[in-house]
Amino acid sequence: MKQASALPDRYRIGRTQFYQRRDYLIKLGYDMEPIKQGRNCFYSDEQVQLLDELNTYIKKHSTLEGFPAVVIEVNNFCIKADEKVVDNKSNGELIHAQSEPVQIESTITEEIVVDTSPLEDIQEQNLHSINVAAQYGAAQNLVAFNYLQLDYMKHRDFTVAGLAEEVHQSEQAVRESFASMMETPNVATKKLMDKIKTRRNLSPT
Repeated sequence: MKQASALPDRYRIGRTQFYQRRDYLIKLGYDMEPIKQGRNCFYSDEQVQLLDELNTYIKKHSTLEGFPAVVIEVNNFCIKADEKVVDNKSNGELIHAQSEPVQIESTITEEIVVDTSPLEDIQEQNLHSINVAAQYGAAQNLVAFNYLQLDYMKHRDFTVAGLAEEVHQSEQAVRESFASMMETPNVATKKLMDKIKTRRNLSPT
């Protein structure tokens, strides 16, 4: 086990370069998390050996690129941890994101058939449930709105500033309009004639 602070000197590089190498190994799928003991960090012998191998590789090739990545086996398929694999439907093989063919060997060659019809039934059932729930939600909102509207019309306990005064003024205007409509024909005719006479007197001769 080696202390982390001593490793840059081991490879005669700076701390920044050391952490670049460590992060590159993590990207390749290796476990390079140090062991913390108090304020100090340590790397295991296996991790140090891996750093030694990377240092040797860099001296030989003058680059980090190409250092072997961790190989992960998934369902009998071997895939490198740093590879982005996509399905190439044209020829049925898996390829790199850089379009480099990857040969994959499987010990089990079985045709997998997926029945999608149950999924469609489930989706239709979910859609129906969502539709019903939306209708119930809308109905509840409408009922609550109508109830509150009726309650405010009955009790008039408005909490919005100025709203009660506006309602009061509108009621007064309506009462005055109804009062003028309820006057006797004689009174209404007399008021109309007085207005006409006033206009005639004001008009220039």
